[in-house]
Amino acid sequence: MKQKKCILVVDDKPQTAVIKSITTRLSNDFDLDFIPIRTADAKLKKDNSEELDIDKLKNQIKERIQQKRVDIALTDFDLECGDDFTGLNVIHMVREIRPKLKFFIYSGNWNKVIANVVGKEHNEATIDELVEGINKLIKAQIIDCIDRTDYQERLIEYLQKEQNDSVEQRLIKLLRSNKDFIFQSCYPEFQEKSFGEIADIIENNSDARSEEWIDAILSQTIAYLTTVNHE
Repeated sequence: MKQKKCILVVDDKPQTAVIKSITTRLSNDFDLDFIPIRTADAKLKKDNSEELDIDKLKNQIKERIQQKRVDIALTDFDLECGDDFTGLNVIHMVREIRPKLKFFIYSGNWNKVIANVVGKEHNEATIDELVEGINKLIKAQIIDCIDRTDYQERLIEYLQKEQNDSVEQRLIKLLRSNKDFIFQSCYPEFQEKSFGEIADIIENNSDARSEEWIDAILSQTIAYLTTVNHE
């Protein structure tokens, strides 16, 4: 059975060819749903201006990912919206909507990225300034920083590894093996649903609350283990 994955991609340039290539290469194992957001889209400009309207961008992202369980997101660092708005701003913006969403950030010019994050060229920065810049990236909770030309391969590698290691997929299998049981536990929104129905929701990304349900189940499991081991 194919895994369903929803992937957000934010870039100033069209990513149609890359998305098509990734979808084709992974077609045997994955049903991929890409959500491309292009910051250079005329619809996202301020009225009578070429300047990006931040509110319009945020609203479009919110509308496009609403009611979807997005698995991973990617953004270009240099969105050509001026030095004041970069991929880091996109990450913070999206995380206001989906706080736990995993991000890759890519760029074709990492010297420019370093200069932007640190505030000066890397060979002019002090150790403390470089460390502060690195901490900005760490606090953004980015999975990886990738060269623009490598992000397709890195995403494919990540998805294939996650396919084998995913707790989510193991959970789906366990739910399906007990599909007729009715859920009556720690997450009221899913009470009265069968385990099979919950497995379908997770697999089909049909309800964004499935992430909250998984978190609730894991929290309950840890609480149980803590109680048992304490005794």
